[in-house]
Amino acid sequence: MPFLETERGRAYFRHWASPQPRAAVVFLHGFGEHTGLYHRYGFALNAAGIDLWAVDQFGHGLTPGDRGDFGTLEDSGALAAALTDLASADDVPLVLQGHSFGAVATLFLLLGEPETYRAGVVSGAPLVPVPALADATSTFEIAPNQLSADPFYLDAIENDPLAFVDADGGPLARELNRGWDGFGELLPTLTVPTLAVHGSNDPIAPVGALRAYADQIEPLSLVEVEGGGHDILNDVSHREVAAAIVEFIHSSCAQCG
Repeated sequence: MPFLETERGRAYFRHWASPQPRAAVVFLHGFGEHTGLYHRYGFALNAAGIDLWAVDQFGHGLTPGDRGDFGTLEDSGALAAALTDLASADDVPLVLQGHSFGAVATLFLLLGEPETYRAGVVSGAPLVPVPALADATSTFEIAPNQLSADPFYLDAIENDPLAFVDADGGPLARELNRGWDGFGELLPTLTVPTLAVHGSNDPIAPVGALRAYADQIEPLSLVEVEGGGHDILNDVSHREVAAAIVEFIHSSCAQCG
């Protein structure tokens, strides 16, 4: 089994490889997820000549840790950096992508290391405080139907032993609060072309904040999916979403056809 070695510990990763990649995506998932939920997305990217590298973050999937505890934003950044080192061996344009909490970590990396990635992609990005995490001492629980309307994905969320919808919300709230505290000042300095894909009915991270930021920040563009939920990459519109991301990656990478 493939593992990354980091200062905090080992982390499991997956690689969906296309025969002759023209770009590579480094991906950070969200709360309660793991990389095994992204096979459809990986295959969609591969069909477009794009590799997908994804890591089970700490406390998720096959990577050790307390359930739901990502550690710090810096821990997530270190995982992305280690995966980026592997992906860069193919000498293709690199795209950093994250979903939900992974989107917050992705934005901080794009802000701090703009020269590393040709482009960025975020989905379900919580750019303003989430009411359910106002009390950092409570359990954070998500109803599966808030995430997606896709029956295949809902079955995976409910029956996959590596997936979950509830955990101690304290560590998650702590790191999200750090992100929210900095976004107002830092996000306007974004220089890396970044695509946000977001469901119009996302109850966890309402799309209004993204609309406002996209209107103000030139490198940030928004594709709003009508009726979409929080886990927009795995919602009923997953083909439409994957196609929009592929188009964005190809247009952002000079070496992509």
